[in-house]
Amino acid sequence: MAAMTAGVTGSYVGYIAQRAFLGKESRDRKLRATHTKAARRVTNELSVLRGPAMKLGQALSLQTGVIPDEIIQELSTLQMQAPGMHPSLVRAQFKTSMGAAPEEVFRSFEPEPFAAASLGQVHRATTTTGDAVAVKIQYPGMRRAIESDFQFFRTVASTTQLSRYIPESMVAELEQQILAETDYRREADNIDFFREQLRPLPFVTVPDVYRQFSSDRVLTMSHLNGEHLDRFLARRPSQRLRDTLGAHLMELFYFQLLGIEAFHADPHWGNYLFGPNGTVGLVDFGCVKSLPHEFVENLKTIFLYPGDRNSAEFRELLAKRYSLRGETIKPASLTALVRFTDGFIRRMYPPEPEKEHIPFDFSEATFLREFIDESTKMLRAKAALPEYIFWARAESGLFQTLHRLKARVRTSLIVRKYLGRRPGAARVGPR
Repeated sequence: MAAMTAGVTGSYVGYIAQRAFLGKESRDRKLRATHTKAARRVTNELSVLRGPAMKLGQALSLQTGVIPDEIIQELSTLQMQAPGMHPSLVRAQFKTSMGAAPEEVFRSFEPEPFAAASLGQVHRATTTTGDAVAVKIQYPGMRRAIESDFQFFRTVASTTQLSRYIPESMVAELEQQILAETDYRREADNIDFFREQLRPLPFVTVPDVYRQFSSDRVLTMSHLNGEHLDRFLARRPSQRLRDTLGAHLMELFYFQLLGIEAFHADPHWGNYLFGPNGTVGLVDFGCVKSLPHEFVENLKTIFLYPGDRNSAEFRELLAKRYSLRGETIKPASLTALVRFTDGFIRRMYPPEPEKEHIPFDFSEATFLREFIDESTKMLRAKAALPEYIFWARAESGLFQTLHRLKARVRTSLIVRKYLGRRPGAARVGPR
């Protein structure tokens, strides 16, 4: 990490030293080349480190409109095009976990992965009954690597100012959730849960799990059809289709958050498959976040709050969210939350019923920069709770996708639809 940082810094120092001697066009060309060179080095290093480091790169690859396009293009390869394991290691990993080699389990098995990301890679295969499946195989030693990475982070944070803004409770939340992703049996349970819970949304598809071909480090699922975002956009879909897909993604998010109180929390574009009619295929349910029922109920009272958000009543609602965790909100934290909800949130989700049919235009990048700025201010004011981490991650990914789509979405209309929804009594949450 230190060598990578030094190398990237050196690239930009070299550019700064040269730009005084270059014309405007040459400066722009040189800066773009520097962005590409630096991003390629970061991408190569993070793809070797894998684990949390690679997840950081995936998160950065979503920052369209905030990070230069040349950097986004390089980092995007971390979503599903990381260097894969050697075929002999793939075979060994599979056999160790399943007790038999892939060719003994499946009618056919492709040794080269069609997707490789932070914790594992995915292969095409065909079952003995002729079903097309996707087989996810975990990289060796991932759990130990994740624990080591977080130990390193805690050491660095304790000697810097990071610990002032990122409390141990948030670090522990991150570590717990990422470690949970290494248990593919847990992920299989998550897939079954979401396939059942998302049935009311006809535009969403979730794969089936083949338990007989799965273990804690191997997961076999039905193969979903659809295109990843870049290929979908390359077909130049109409604005109407972009808007339809944007509305479906927004509804999917709030159906999960406010309806079933659990959501798919790994929002990078490699985990979504888009169909020609606005359908959405969801894959990779390793990172799933469940929220306490009382937390969601409090959230519902705040969303589309019609009154003065500087009022004592609204501040009391915000303070109650912290009391649910046995905490007392600090004045600076409360001020940051009020500013965030009264400014950014109120503009994106206008509470006035007469405005709910006015679509929010996600094509402008200014709202992304404002979202990041306001989120940073909340972090500095220590206004963030552990529940915010993966919620903010999923919401940020949603906003980035809607921006790439240039979608226009009736945000308040969708949110209001689920403010009165209550989870079913027989619901069993994801693990």
